[in-house]
Amino acid sequence: MVCHRIRIALLLGAVAAFVTPLRAADDCPKTTGPTMRTITCTEWVPERYEVKRTCYRSECKTETYDTFRCETVCVPRERVCTVVERIPETKTVTRKVCHYETCYETRTVMKNCYHTEQYTCMEKKCVSRGHWECCESCKGPSCLEKLHNPCACGHMVSHKHWVHCPEYQECPVTKCKKVCTQVPTTCQVRVCKPVWQEVQCQVCSYRCVEKKHVEKYNEMVTKQVPCKATRTVQVCVPYTVTEICCRMVPKQVTRQVAECPAPCCPAPCCPTTCCCETRCRHTRSCSSPCCDTGCHSRCSGLHFRHSRDCCDSCCH
Repeated sequence: MVCHRIRIALLLGAVAAFVTPLRAADDCPKTTGPTMRTITCTEWVPERYEVKRTCYRSECKTETYDTFRCETVCVPRERVCTVVERIPETKTVTRKVCHYETCYETRTVMKNCYHTEQYTCMEKKCVSRGHWECCESCKGPSCLEKLHNPCACGHMVSHKHWVHCPEYQECPVTKCKKVCTQVPTTCQVRVCKPVWQEVQCQVCSYRCVEKKHVEKYNEMVTKQVPCKATRTVQVCVPYTVTEICCRMVPKQVTRQVAECPAPCCPAPCCPTTCCCETRCRHTRSCSSPCCDTGCHSRCSGLHFRHSRDCCDSCCH
């Protein structure tokens, strides 16, 4: 950016160097040529330099760390167990026992006796009262008649048929039936009667006895065992990078500029126009003491930023 401004200032100075003699030609008398003088000015020049800076990148690194693994171990142990044992015992016990005795008893019971009885009932019978009746019917010609006379017609034939006339009559009928009669009868009946008796018997019972004993067994126990393990982690690793940067440095440059002629400026100072103003803008040099604070204010623009040495020497 500074280099760009310096280039613009130099271009404007070159243009003003050609324009200034034309503007001064109207007020100043013509001379043979401008007087050149050598000035020293400061320019900002770009300079490239190398800079080393530290950057970081991620890398995968394998590391070993302490951890634990679970192992199942068989551990022998002992415990006290209580066992209940049943011991058989025989005892004599008096109990009542029931048994049955058979005996006969005389009892009167009703016995079924069967006999046959006759009875008369009326039944309906169908009696046929049919008869023959005479009737006539039309009979067609036979095949023999049709041969002799094709135009022969049928003739009436008389015949008999049976006519049914059923009739029902009630007739007495004698039938037999079996009748059951209960007759009281005396008989001997076999009866079982229960009889209770006291009997001595042997009874087997059990007595519970507690016993304690030591039992050995194996128990599976899970333990944590320290061990080493490997894992991959990301680590930030610093590294140095060399970069080329650009900076603006001041540089003293010698220039050849035209000097302002003596008749150009009045003796005291010009209030409006001054050769110092023109030279401060374009030539960055002025040896005339004609400039005052007004010239310094006029030189404080864009050109004053790039030609501060000129204004200092001109306006002071």
